[in-house]
Formats: sequence, structure tokens, C-alpha cells
Amino acid sequence: MDGNSGDCTQSPSSSQGLKRTKEDGATSLPHADSKDDGDRDNYNNDSCTDDSQLTERPERTKENIAKKPECTKENTASPYFNRSKLTEILKHVLEYVKHYRYDILMFIAVVVFAVWCKVYIFSPTAQDTAKVTKPSLREAIKHISEEFPSQLEHIWTEFSAGINETAQGNPTKPSVFMLLYETDEGTAICLAQKVGNMSTHVLEAKKYNPLLIIDGADLEHNEAFAEDYGKLLEEYGPKVEEQRAMIINNLHKIPGTVAQSFHSFCDTVSPAVGKAVYLFTMKASQVISNRRNPTEVAEEELRKLWSDELDNDKLNPLITRITDVTMMIRPEKNLAPC
Repeated sequence: MDGNSGDCTQSPSSSQGLKRTKEDGATSLPHADSKDDGDRDNYNNDSCTDDSQLTERPERTKENIAKKPECTKENTASPYFNRSKLTEILKHVLEYVKHYRYDILMFIAVVVFAVWCKVYIFSPTAQDTAKVTKPSLREAIKHISEEFPSQLEHIWTEFSAGINETAQGNPTKPSVFMLLYETDEGTAICLAQKVGNMSTHVLEAKKYNPLLIIDGADLEHNEAFAEDYGKLLEEYGPKVEEQRAMIINNLHKIPGTVAQSFHSFCDTVSPAVGKAVYLFTMKASQVISNRRNPTEVAEEELRKLWSDELDNDKLNPLITRITDVTMMIRPEKNLAPC
């Protein structure tokens, strides 16, 4: 009986524990309580409800386990960004563009055309600006005459007529002016610079400064130009083309062999540069005191200077061209700065 009792009977403690379990309606073993507590904690952590708001734990059923509360992204998303709203706005924009695409394209075309007209049609070009700022020849001559009040009135008419013919002529031919002085070279040189600067603007020169000036003393002993006067034309021809004016001071210091190059500059039939103004200054005696004709005085002085170096067939055409318009320059007591 001892062996059978070991197989069929249970200890009192075991039977009492089993009885308590059945009475409580529990379905799991006693050691599973710790696991259930962990599940409850996980359940509470998964929810979005604060633990302080719970007064009691919900009953652990299969429905509660399967159905857990979900956290919405609105609680954690930035209040300044909403993808759904942005998508909706873009959708409306695309619909608007699609519906009014022809009006929008027309508007863009009108704006582009207006900008193009502003830049390329109505905006003044460099040439237009030069025309606006270019002084009137008559006004410029009048302004210069006011700075040289001691000069004879007719010289301003000669300056104006010659430069205007060069500017408006077709075909163009250069203007040549010979300025004679007796003792005061400063007035003649200053006047030549004033007229030269004015001519570069009136003739719309490509380059205004510095003014192209040659001093006779610099060419007096120039052996290269004396051997080949064509070199002077090659060197200064492009400069005259840019500046439209050239001043040759103290012509009486230049040898005749070098002065031959001025024939091509001053030629009215086939000039080196058609649209240009040349101003020569030269010392000559008894111009003012004897009231002699300035052109006759200039021709006489040049023949004395160059007749030994040049034959008449070269000298006469050269003198004729250089003395095309010759004027006597009187000294100014209060000379304007040049």
C-alpha cells in the first residue's frame, strides 16, 4: 500500500495550492506572474497615455493585448511643416498653371520683350551718347574766341568753315591751318591745342587724349626720318586715324627732307587720313608790323628754309598744301591756361 499511495495521493500542500489556483480562475502557473507584470509594463509604455492618468490597470484579455493604442505623428511632428498641406498647395499651383498657362506664357513674353526694348532700343548707345555730349561746332568756336579776344574776327570763321567741311564733306578731306607768330609762340601753341582738342570731339575721334603733338625740335635731327620720310607717315598715320587731329609746332625747325611726309597728310585729293585736322605753328617776321598777307609770308619763309633740300616739283605742292589756310596770331596779354 505504500507504493500505491506514492503514485495516487498528493501532499496536502500541493492539493491546497491547486485548489486555490482553480478558485482564482488562473490558467497559468504561479511563476508566470512576473512575466505578466512585464507585459503590463510594456503595454503601458506602448500607449500614449500618461501613467498618472491611470487609476487601475485594464483587465488582461486577448482583445486588449491585440488592440494597442497607436501614437499619431501629429504629437511629435514640427508645427511648421505639414507634408499633406504642402502637397495640397502644390497640387493647386499646378492646376492653376495648367489652366492659365497661356496667360502666364504671354505675360513672360511681354516682360522679356519690354526688357529687350529697354536694353537694345530705348537705351542710348555709345554713338548716341557721343552725339548728345558732342559740342556744337559754333558753340565750341565761340567759347574759344572768348578766351582769345585779341585775335582778328575772321580767323574764327576760317576755323569753323574748314572743320565743318571736313566733318560734313563727301568725300572727306582734311583741314589744314597755318598759325604764324612773330615773337610770342605761347599764344599760337595754346590756340592750336584748343582747336585741336575741339576738333577731336567734333570729328568723333576714337581716342581723345593725349592730343597728338609733334615739336619741330624733335624732328630737326632725326636721321631715320631724314633718310626715309615715309617712316613718319607710317608712325603717325594710325595715330591721326584715331585722334582726328595733329599739331606740328615750330615747323621752321623741321628739315625739308622730313617735311615731305606732310604732303601725304595734307593732300586734298588722296589724303592719308581724310577726316582730320592739321595745325602748324611757325615763326615768321614782319607779319603783324608790316601787315603783310599771311599766306605770302608763309610761302616766302618756307622757300627760304627748304629750297636747298627740295626741288621745285616737290617744294611747290608741299607749300601749297601746308599753307591752305594761313592766319596771323597776335599775342594775348592774359593767356588762358592750355
